[in-house]
Amino acid sequence: MTEYKQDDGDGHSITYLDTDGYTTCTFGKPTEIAKRIREMTNFKCRPDDVFICAPVKSGTHWTWEIISMMFKGKAETIERSKIENMLEGSSWDLLESLPSPRVLNTHVYYSRLPEKAKELGCKMIYVLRNPKDLAVSLYNHTKGITLYNYDGKWDHFLPLFLQGRTEYNSWFEYVLEWEREMSTSPELPIHLVYYEDLKENSLLEVSRLGRFLGVDDKDGLFEAISRKCQFDNMAKDKQEYLYPCGDEETFSFYRKGDVGDWKNWFTVAQNEHFDKVYSKMMKTSKHKFRYERMKQMDNKL
Repeated sequence: MTEYKQDDGDGHSITYLDTDGYTTCTFGKPTEIAKRIREMTNFKCRPDDVFICAPVKSGTHWTWEIISMMFKGKAETIERSKIENMLEGSSWDLLESLPSPRVLNTHVYYSRLPEKAKELGCKMIYVLRNPKDLAVSLYNHTKGITLYNYDGKWDHFLPLFLQGRTEYNSWFEYVLEWEREMSTSPELPIHLVYYEDLKENSLLEVSRLGRFLGVDDKDGLFEAISRKCQFDNMAKDKQEYLYPCGDEETFSFYRKGDVGDWKNWFTVAQNEHFDKVYSKMMKTSKHKFRYERMKQMDNKL
């Protein structure tokens, strides 16, 4: 276990935790986090646990809020942060104390998930976001949270992302590993959600989620949750329940949430290079990511 500085090649560095080659945030407690990362596969699961699994900055906070409201049966703000239910970010004693069904979340690779989750057939919500918007969001996340101690430029962060030298290692490897598992084991109870679909027709995606989880759409619950969990509402309602990680005036976990914001950051050359890397790394993938917002939808079923 090593707390180290990832150099961006321009005189700036990011503080990360290296646990046997796997990179994460230190969460301010590197020894404890390293222990969780190493022992993750042995985490004690319950048959009704629900896991939200996603690359970092893919919409985990959002999805966790939606599912938690479903199990609560009310479209009311959950008075806690999803980080308190995060396998690598929270005390396992705290997780053990949570009532069932637990809505847990993690950003680790599929191969690092608890073995019992797979053996028990725990339901998993797999959330994906187009990697260009994700990379921009991760840059702002890394620059805004004080634990990373990073003040570098986008131009020097993007190469790190493409090379898999940001937290949780390679986005490409993460997605490809999940795709292989889903292809070879179609019986696994995994529900795929694309961030862009959830953004542009939230009611449809919330309804699909509810049916997968066996939640009854009583008294218009899904529509109420869809409206309550719109981005602007989340940014306002959840602020007091988020951990103070950076400058409150300049940083928020809910920055923009737009589809296509990457266009405000990528140069033409960066976009062309990104596409080349993507084509090489993802040549076997069947995912078709959307990088632009579609025409405004009616948000109806």
